[in-house]
Amino acid sequence: MRTITAMSSRLLKAVATRGRILAMSAVGGLGILVAFLLNANVDSRDFRPAEFISNFGLTIFVPLVVLVVSAATLGVLREERTLVYFWLRPIGRWQITVAALLVSAVVLVPLVLIPLGVMGTVVGDSTVATGAILAGTLGVVAYGSLFTMLGLFTQRALLWGLAYILVWEGFVAGLSRSAGWLAIRTYTSSALAQITDTPVINAPAQTSTAVIVALAVAAVCFVITTWRLNHMEVD
Repeated sequence: MRTITAMSSRLLKAVATRGRILAMSAVGGLGILVAFLLNANVDSRDFRPAEFISNFGLTIFVPLVVLVVSAATLGVLREERTLVYFWLRPIGRWQITVAALLVSAVVLVPLVLIPLGVMGTVVGDSTVATGAILAGTLGVVAYGSLFTMLGLFTQRALLWGLAYILVWEGFVAGLSRSAGWLAIRTYTSSALAQITDTPVINAPAQTSTAVIVALAVAAVCFVITTWRLNHMEVD
């Protein structure tokens, strides 16, 4: 645990830069501002708060912020060629993966879940806020693991991550029900739909299913990331 803590401290300095934190906080602030504007100007009879959380929060805000943060956890060290210093320590590669995921979670909880909760409270009520936070948590777990892995495989993690978010989840998953089940957004939106009892997605999965899928994605990405750390060459 002491080794993981030491690595986490080093990774945190690389990830939680002032520019990255301010930029992602601005995205969350924009969402909160939009929520206030909607609350003040939209006819409540035609407005479904959960739809705003799904369309903005879970489709754009959560995956975008998680991508920027998580892809940098190991990706920055890989680009700077400083990952080799972790290799010099007598530690298991899985410990590096754990440290990266912990750092990603520590940074993302305030950047993602707090703004989501505020948005849900502003446009809706405690039920919407709860649904937003739970769905956001699943997004942090699944997207965070996926994009941490991606950052280790390629220096163009942001580009490939955006392609996944915009092309696969934003377009392809909407054309095919089968493809939709391979999109993380399907499960975050399903959790929101079940908790708020709002049809933000067609045929939503059960909340328990959404939780299991998010954990399964995290587990698979953990194994692949650790495997990559064991087999890649670091200068």
